[in-house]
Amino acid sequence: MENIKIISIFKINEKVPFMTCVATNMEESEDGIKLMLESGESICIKDYGYYVLLEADGDLDREQMINSYRRLFSELCGISKVTVNSFMH
Repeated sequence: MENIKIISIFKINEKVPFMTCVATNMEESEDGIKLMLESGESICIKDYGYYVLLEADGDLDREQMINSYRRLFSELCGISKVTVNSFMH
């Protein structure tokens, strides 16, 4: 069973993330953040301001974390959970 992470990446002086994704691994270096996505693909993010990283062990924690993140994002952005769900799928 793999640990999963939800990472939200923000631009400098921004309160809403420009990217949020579920990753299985994350490495930070001088070149940026390298993310290994659940699909097996990897991406590198450069020129970001800061990030928030949530981590869970196991499938139950994963679902609880994703549902909690949807509710939090919905409340902070003032949009419905249905809209948030459409962004995440």
